[in-house]
Order: sequence, then C-alpha cells, then structure tokens
Amino acid sequence: MRVNGRLGQLARTPRLLLAQKLLRRVPLRPIDVGKLCFLRLNGLPRVPNSMLRGQAEVRFATFDDLDALTRLQNKRELFRQRFADGDRCVVAVADNRVIGYEWFSEGASHHETGWGYRIAIPGGYVYAYDAFVDAAYRNTGVWLRFKAHLADWMAARGKRGVLTFVDYGNWPSLRTHLRFGFEPADTVVALRVLGLRLFRKVRAAGVATWSYLAWVTMQQLPLHVHHATRVLHVALATLRR
Repeated sequence: MRVNGRLGQLARTPRLLLAQKLLRRVPLRPIDVGKLCFLRLNGLPRVPNSMLRGQAEVRFATFDDLDALTRLQNKRELFRQRFADGDRCVVAVADNRVIGYEWFSEGASHHETGWGYRIAIPGGYVYAYDAFVDAAYRNTGVWLRFKAHLADWMAARGKRGVLTFVDYGNWPSLRTHLRFGFEPADTVVALRVLGLRLFRKVRAAGVATWSYLAWVTMQQLPLHVHHATRVLHVALATLRR
C-alpha cells in the first residue's frame, strides 16, 4: 500500500517538478530548473472589512525594523539592500512583535534574486514579492491585511494594478491568488547550468486550467483518473497554442 501510494504521488507530480526534485538532490546543485508563473491583479486589491480577521496591525516597515525582519528570516543583507534600493516593506505586528512581512516595488523593473531574472513592471503597477508569515499566525488573515494596506497606499499613489509571481508547484499560493482575483500573465521557464542562466517565456495557461491542475495535483485520485486528467490538461494546452 505504501509503495502504491508513493507511485500515485509520483504520477500526480508534473514532469518539470520531478526533474527539479532530482536535480536539487545533486550536491552544489550545478543544474536547476524552474517555472515562474506571473499573475496580474487589474485594479486595486479589494478586501471587505468582514474578511479582515485577527488582531494583527499592519504598517510600513522602516530600517529600524531590520532586526525584527531578520529574526523572521535570516536575510539581513538582502533586506538591507532592498531598503537601499527604495523597495517598500509592509509588516504585521501581533503580541508586540513582527510576525510577517511582504515587499513591494514600484520601479520600472525588479531584479529577482532567486534566479537573477529581471522583471519588467508595467506602468502604474506595483510588484509584490517575498511574503512571509510566522507559522503560528498563518491562516489568520494576515495576507489579506497586507493587501488591504496596499490598496490604501495604491489609491493614494494613483496605482492601477499588482504584479506578482508564484513558483510552479506552489499550488496553495497559486489557488489563493486566483481566488483573490489575480489572472495569469507571462510564464517564464528558468534554467541554470553552472552559473549560466537561461530564460524562455511561454504562453500562460488560463485561470480555469491553472485552477484545475492545482486541484488535481493536490488530490489523492486513483491513478487511472489522474492519467485521464493529465491527458485532458495536455490537450487543453495544445489547443491554446
């Protein structure tokens, strides 16, 4: 039964993610592959007051919050550089400590540090990235409070939309963004070989296709049903080309 369950899990995993898992087992990771799924929210984030749960207070961070941010994630120099570059950070505070953050950039472009990809930010848009919430406070509405705070700031600045990306395979995050109203934009396949970085834009799947793939991958479906759904997904992708 355990072997069958493992085989079922492997069958439900997209081939790119299988390759990624294998490559990341190699010491020093000389080769890596990934897919950046860009999403757009056209308009201001809309968060009804009835959805603002929890007691966390949200505010913009300052350089004085560097120590608190570092206690959440050990990225002190990276955080320092972001402040120096003029990026903005929103923090959530609960029980007298910072329990989460999200970064935003309103420049013409942003240098993504994981892959080294230069992200073009459309005029009037804000790029939202690197959101993190302490495990003890997840699913308590902190992410929605970030978006509500961002909406007020965007309205004051005359902004008209939000750009972000989700790593392919991060199905919970992808589903959360789609439910909130984000729509698929570009998808970028990234390949790194011995320090050489290669990027290729591919056509993004639609909302329905992404939602269906995320649902299928997260379900414990019988193998024959799963194979049928993967055939359907390939067929849909072919028709979109």
